[in-house]
Amino acid sequence: MNQCLHLKNASDMLRGALFTITAFFVATASCEILFADCPDTYTHFCFHGTCRFLVSEWTASCLCFKGYIGSRCQKMDLFQVMAGGDPRSILVVAFVAVLTLMVTTCLGIYLCRREAFSKLTLLKTVDVHDV
Repeated sequence: MNQCLHLKNASDMLRGALFTITAFFVATASCEILFADCPDTYTHFCFHGTCRFLVSEWTASCLCFKGYIGSRCQKMDLFQVMAGGDPRSILVVAFVAVLTLMVTTCLGIYLCRREAFSKLTLLKTVDVHDV
């Protein structure tokens, strides 16, 4: 078991070394090349986008799909989704807004009635004990 794990780690290191050597020769062969394919270690680096390796900075970066932003495409950009004009996305956003408004209104009414009920109960208790 331990030997299998050791062989897997050695395989990953060899793969990483081959990527490093390949990217170095690609970068030195042409100054025009800015990006290379991401190594296998960055398979799930981008959440909603494609990974690209910035050769000059020696880091991975993401090219986000439409409607997503962030360094790893982890955030949804509602303004871009709304600007796209997709009727389904507009309906989803409108539904969520109406649902949020209804829930906050019901919660506000519940809390106001609960407070009024507790004040009424307190007044009845005071009246009974005062007499």
